[in-house]
Amino acid sequence: MSIVDTNFMSHLESFQSQLKVDKFDNAEDAEAYVRLKKFSAFLADCHLDLRKAVENIDSPVTPLGYLHLTSKTEFGLMVHWLNKWETSPPAWFSEWLAKSELHRMAFDILRYLTRDLAAIEMSEQEYQQLMAQAKSPGLVGDDGTIFGLARYEQLDPKWMVATLNYVLNLVHPADIYHPFPNPELRPIALSPKARGPEKPDNPEPVLGIIGDWGGGNYAETGRNNASVASPAMRVIEDVKKQPTDYLIHLGDTYYAGTAESRLGPDSAHEELDNLVSLWPDQGQGRNFTLNSNHEMYGAGKGIFGTALTQSEYFAAQNGASVFALEYPIRPTDGKEGQSWLVLGLDSAYYSDTRNGIKMYMEGAIGTDGFLFIDRHRKQIEMIENVCAGHQGPIMVMTHHNPCDTITAETNILYDQVCKAIGSPPSLWYWGHVHNGIVYDRMIVGKDTTSVTKSRCCGHGAVPFGPAWGLENAAVKDNIDYYAHCHDPAFSDDVPRMKNGYALVTLHDDGGFTESFYEVGDTENPAYSRRWTAAEIGLA
Repeated sequence: MSIVDTNFMSHLESFQSQLKVDKFDNAEDAEAYVRLKKFSAFLADCHLDLRKAVENIDSPVTPLGYLHLTSKTEFGLMVHWLNKWETSPPAWFSEWLAKSELHRMAFDILRYLTRDLAAIEMSEQEYQQLMAQAKSPGLVGDDGTIFGLARYEQLDPKWMVATLNYVLNLVHPADIYHPFPNPELRPIALSPKARGPEKPDNPEPVLGIIGDWGGGNYAETGRNNASVASPAMRVIEDVKKQPTDYLIHLGDTYYAGTAESRLGPDSAHEELDNLVSLWPDQGQGRNFTLNSNHEMYGAGKGIFGTALTQSEYFAAQNGASVFALEYPIRPTDGKEGQSWLVLGLDSAYYSDTRNGIKMYMEGAIGTDGFLFIDRHRKQIEMIENVCAGHQGPIMVMTHHNPCDTITAETNILYDQVCKAIGSPPSLWYWGHVHNGIVYDRMIVGKDTTSVTKSRCCGHGAVPFGPAWGLENAAVKDNIDYYAHCHDPAFSDDVPRMKNGYALVTLHDDGGFTESFYEVGDTENPAYSRRWTAAEIGLA
């Protein structure tokens, strides 16, 4: 059984009874109802977008067997499942709700609120056609998303775990971990670690970067029915062979980054089982992790209550989902005091506060409301303070993407971070999108390009296919690399690309070297380049 706050249970029971009579006793519950109605509308939009994508599957502008996606299609089947599972739930779902009263009530609440969406719902025939197409080998979206039925693919029914946990957050936001931890952000000095006589020390610090890696340890069925280790385990076994001085997770532990208070169908504690317990310790002060939309589905209790406070690995973060690292640059031409500044930022905690009820899918680092109560500037002020007076290149890491995956057009997160820093950063690594992509540039407005070197590194655990949208002539010249090598562990007709990770070496001349690796080869990076200080704009 999960460890549940009895007050939370009582609150849910009271809200559910008020919902049925459409009359609320207090402003708190009335506001929760408004949030849930907005979420119901969001799910309706998701469903319509998915239906449109499926209807256009044979469009001449979309390759056969592929889907053109929008950001909303990720939760496109929730409306159908909510209706279907009310009378014919899958066995795992019934077993889960029998053990978790909390999630059973969340399901009942959301089902009640979406009861009027039958008019837009796909028919059972359409659903079965989609299932048939998705079973094997699966449909692939323009960003590489696989609309298949395997674990963590887009039609995996257990994404309902994230949805119902999100409902709990909307009904009772006080259950979300709070307040936002904001200790003084002091940069930690970077240095290569001593490796002993058998392995030479790195001359300069090497940062290992894995994104969306919290998928856990399980087996898949591969080519010729062979057992294949989960992507997360294959990636981390390769990372262990690399000369990393630091290891940084860009966030996402699945399905909802839960702690004990949010029992899941596969795990009583996802953050512990799928992240902390499998983490390869790099040594004291050399492990870092970021918040994400999936950690927030579990009310942030997994990351804040377990990973950042109970685990010794991430103790250097002092319980905060934000960190700063620093590496000095050699004085040249009489210039002194310059350094690399690496910022790990939380793009998830304030996501819905800034962007609306969207399942924390769009990144933000805070808000700037007109009223004092609408202002959430803790993290923004932390960034402003640590960057004040800084001289030298800045590397940013976030979970969410600062630009569109296909067009590379920047978004609110990019604007917020640049404003807080005072200028665009030199380098930006993010996850969220399950792919590995090196962009030549980000697009700011119609006629401006960003100086920021922009990298997606979210392919640490989730299965993904060939991102055919990046081959479009209109954007192809902006893509220096993307992960599109078929994974030989799976049959040729299965659209599975190799998962991977990145290594970044910071140089004391102000430059850096980056390398993207794909599973199965720790010697030959799929992409690698050394950037000089001049190439990243360091005067």
